Amino acid sequence: MVELHQLIARALVLYFAIVGVWGVYLGVRKAELSSAFRGALYIGVALGVVQAIVGLGLVLGGQRPLDNLHYLYGASVIVTVPLVASYIVDKKFSRPLAYGLASLFMAGLAIRAITTGGSV
Repeated sequence: MVELHQLIARALVLYFAIVGVWGVYLGVRKAELSSAFRGALYIGVALGVVQAIVGLGLVLGGQRPLDNLHYLYGASVIVTVPLVASYIVDKKFSRPLAYGLASLFMAGLAIRAITTGGSV
């Protein structure tokens, strides 16, 4: 189960980095928020939830991360998109750019989660 948790973690970093670059590209082109991009964000958050469920299974099995900050980074990956959505709802700001930058931020959070998780 540890291997699955590590695999999903690496997938999250790559996925959010790609979605982030895509969002910044859309933002620079002044494109609207497409359903494809919105779907990509939902998939990323869902992958974060799956990661949390696998991590919870590890904790219930008696395995803990090296640093308790691991939990904060993991939770932050899940709540970032809803927080950005609530913040930009009434702003005159490019939504794809905001979500793209948030996705790059989440890739960084996933990297930090990996470094604080250790080999369990």
